Amino acid sequence: MPVAPPRPLMPARPRRLMLTLLAAVTVAAATAAAPAASAAPPAPLGPTVTRTDRPPTGYEVTFRYRAPADVQQVHVYGDWFYSRPENIACQDCGDARPPAQWQPGDVAATPWHILPMRKGPDGVWTFSTPLPAGTFRYAFTHDCANELATGCELHDDPANRWQIQPQYPGAPGAVRSTIYVPASKRFPTYDTGYQAPVARVGKLESRRYPSPLSTNPAGVHDVVVYTPYGYDPDRAEPYPTLYLSHGSGDHSTAWTMQGVAHLILENAVRDHAAQPMVIVSTDFNGLPGGNEGYVNELRNNVFPFVEQNYHVSSRAQDRAFAGFSAGGSRAYTIMYDHTDLFGYHAAWSAGGPAATAAQVDSMKAVAGGIMIGTGLQDRLGNIAENSQRNAAALRAPGSSWTSSTCRACTPGTSGVRC
Repeated sequence: MPVAPPRPLMPARPRRLMLTLLAAVTVAAATAAAPAASAAPPAPLGPTVTRTDRPPTGYEVTFRYRAPADVQQVHVYGDWFYSRPENIACQDCGDARPPAQWQPGDVAATPWHILPMRKGPDGVWTFSTPLPAGTFRYAFTHDCANELATGCELHDDPANRWQIQPQYPGAPGAVRSTIYVPASKRFPTYDTGYQAPVARVGKLESRRYPSPLSTNPAGVHDVVVYTPYGYDPDRAEPYPTLYLSHGSGDHSTAWTMQGVAHLILENAVRDHAAQPMVIVSTDFNGLPGGNEGYVNELRNNVFPFVEQNYHVSSRAQDRAFAGFSAGGSRAYTIMYDHTDLFGYHAAWSAGGPAATAAQVDSMKAVAGGIMIGTGLQDRLGNIAENSQRNAAALRAPGSSWTSSTCRACTPGTSGVRC
């Protein structure tokens, strides 16, 4: 007998609908199980500099930072507050405007303030701000209640750490991270190309040397040494050396972290404005005897170490010294009373005492040049006023310099530069 065809479990139309639904569910399940090929990767931690071509500065920086899970609030703390120059009538006076309110003609002004970051659903804290051109230090605070970060621990950016950390426990100066922002052609702020990062950079290293004078660390001391790009330990001519001294509350990393002295050098070498040289950033902390003790450390311990370990000249005329703030005070001592140690001298942001007639005479024998520099808004201890006074005295009639000492002395906001 004929066999009847099998009866479908359901009519054709509902069956087609069910197959369609099953196919859709299968595709959806497969899509959920496999990672989406087109999904954008999460934004990296650390700072990102973005050209916006929007006012006020044409550039914006976004910071992304992951704090410990128990932290309730994170702030970013950076050296980027501004004021009109005429409103800075005393130390730590001024408008204290954040970078988003930067205006043409502004100057950097203390104090710095903390700015709140926002926590995203991924647990990452973010903050975005316009920034003018330049090199900036920044750090993060955890649950800090003080607007100026007073008493709050500063945390550097683990995604953007400075390559040389403090060399010994208790080294003064907060650990920071740095970021460089280029200048915008559409919204120009400052001409800071001289400190921009360069493709061809030399070697920056932390060195420890024997020091019978040092009390911290006892018996040894630290310097940061930069050897320029292309440094050749066997070249016929030894390299000149630039010795630098930091300010109060800092240590030997300061001149290459916030000061980016090594990048300034490489930019100058590229522009044929300087020759390659070795930079030695010293540390005056833990050295007894004040300014004179520091001079003894240079003469007896630093010079021998550097000249034995690097291919540098031992002639005074091939050495330069510059100090900032408290380091500028040391620069005055060297420039006035130990002129024979260096062929070039610079005292920056340090008022210093007026030179005696005998000291002026000794400075006339300097083989290279002398510079006294100040910011006009540097109010601490009458630094600006005293710097200009000292520069004016060196330019006064009867204080003429020999041609071997100074080819040209130009007055200006930086004092005297030879």
